[in-house]
Amino acid sequence: MNVWSGEPIPNEQSTLGVGVPLKDAEMVRHRLIKSKLLLQQKKPIKTKELVFFPITDPKQIPSLLSDITFEFQQKLFSSRLEQEPIKLCLQKEFPHIKWEDISLKYDQIGEIAVLKLNSSITSQSIRQRVGELILSRSPRLKAVINKSDIVVGVKRVYPIEHLAGKRIWQSWHQEYGVFIFIDLRAYFNPRLAEEHHRVAMSVNPGERILDLFTGVGSFALHCAKKTSCDVVAIDINSYAINALKRSIKKNKLKGNINPIIGDSLNILRLQSHFDRVIINLPQVSVNYLPYGAKLLKKGGIITFYQFISKSETPETQIRHKVSKELGDVISYKEQYIKVGREVSPSRIQVNIDLQIN
Repeated sequence: MNVWSGEPIPNEQSTLGVGVPLKDAEMVRHRLIKSKLLLQQKKPIKTKELVFFPITDPKQIPSLLSDITFEFQQKLFSSRLEQEPIKLCLQKEFPHIKWEDISLKYDQIGEIAVLKLNSSITSQSIRQRVGELILSRSPRLKAVINKSDIVVGVKRVYPIEHLAGKRIWQSWHQEYGVFIFIDLRAYFNPRLAEEHHRVAMSVNPGERILDLFTGVGSFALHCAKKTSCDVVAIDINSYAINALKRSIKKNKLKGNINPIIGDSLNILRLQSHFDRVIINLPQVSVNYLPYGAKLLKKGGIITFYQFISKSETPETQIRHKVSKELGDVISYKEQYIKVGREVSPSRIQVNIDLQIN
């Protein structure tokens, strides 16, 4: 049951844990870490159907995991071996580097850790040492890579550098029970997992969806997994579409996905009409609004993501840009807006849904 009785711990040797289905375990782990609710000095316990995580405050769990089935149990979690923090190791080995100014946070994409280390601050040998330390602390990982923060070319590829472990660029990744085949030669952003899920939960049966610049197809897969919709997913990068085809075979989808290798601009010239258009090209998504609006049925939704300067109020900026693009010609109503992730010290992403009347 998704409740906490507030009863005292019956065994001083045990720790309260929250148990979640295996398919949700990785996503839950990230949420617990982000909310500072995970006791990281203790190891999770895996059973046949559940993974139990040791937690600090059960009262916060119901709201954090409101969309997931979970249960509380007292467990004897074994302690992790105490290891010297990675930054402390690096400070001893490379005292000339200002490690307090360098972030060692990484995205875990399946079995691959993806870092963003500035090559102008750290040498290749230092970056490789960082990779080795991360790999030594994370048994689940098989490779550590470093990528540039800048997407290159129309195929939206991040320049990547191998740091440690196997030289692999592909891995299976899981979000909300959706299996996504990742090829790092194609676009994928694990930090949009909540958005992938949010959009999918708003899709109604029978909807026809156009997913422009789909990358490896995260939005398309989430939508088709959740309900019986039809999705046209297009990307100019063949690695992206080939990855999506593998994911379609892996997942038991309720809906259908039509993966297309091609230029999204060509699709925008078609006369087809959709219930929903997703535009995830945040550098310039707002520029495609007039084209996307023409492909929507009356009352249809455009979901898009746009990078905005942090110098002004993000909501004000994006509303001004939308008004400039759609003007008085196309009638629309703002349905959802949220200031999302920080992209850089000067830019932030805004997530927005518009209903076209």
